[in-house]
Amino acid sequence: MKKIALFGVFVLLLQCTDSPDKEIHINALYTSRSLMIDGVLREPPWELATPIVLKENRSGNDVSDARLQTTVKTCYDDSTLYFAFVCNDPDIWTSFTQRDEHLWEEEAVEIFIDVDNEIESYVEIEVSPANVLFDSYIVDPENIDVPQTALFNLPGIKTAVNVSGTLNKRDDTDDKWTVEIAIPFADLTNKNISRVNKETDIKINFYRLDQNRDMQRMSYAWSPTGGRFHKPEVFGALIFK
Repeated sequence: MKKIALFGVFVLLLQCTDSPDKEIHINALYTSRSLMIDGVLREPPWELATPIVLKENRSGNDVSDARLQTTVKTCYDDSTLYFAFVCNDPDIWTSFTQRDEHLWEEEAVEIFIDVDNEIESYVEIEVSPANVLFDSYIVDPENIDVPQTALFNLPGIKTAVNVSGTLNKRDDTDDKWTVEIAIPFADLTNKNISRVNKETDIKINFYRLDQNRDMQRMSYAWSPTGGRFHKPEVFGALIFK
């Protein structure tokens, strides 16, 4: 009987060990003043906000090369969500110049935001190193009609990029590019939710696409998907502090 009991305890411990981790989350720091969107993270809320680090999307491994690491922070005020990416990058470049071009084909950062708990629908935002914006509203992650979804625009979004290096000069070595994004809560409402604020249950994921000279093209994610980014079931949670 003792052996059976001990075996049962062992199985229970094994099940607990194999159970999935708790949902990942990022803390949004409250600021009483709106932030200046200039791509330079010198304001106090950015100094105080806790960063999260992106991982290799396919493997889920940490990014061991410091030259390629990416961090993300978030803040909010009474009307707006703010996001900041710091992308270490020895080769900063892009050929895109127009809103809603296919930024994911080159270098870009991305945010997917779900505010209505409908797993099939969420906002997709991308920004290139040249501060070109792609914004869309996804309604079917498995069969995305890119031209149709790209007709969606966030009317109040503001973005800015600061490059430490020389954009599109590919024969030198760059340092990093920093992206700052402001999204009014009102822009995130849809037919399923008429008001978005700090009481809203928001699911989110962050990504980066990177292609450096003489290096393998890489994709990074906060909550890795193992493949294509459009996997809303792995989104983490945005927590308002």
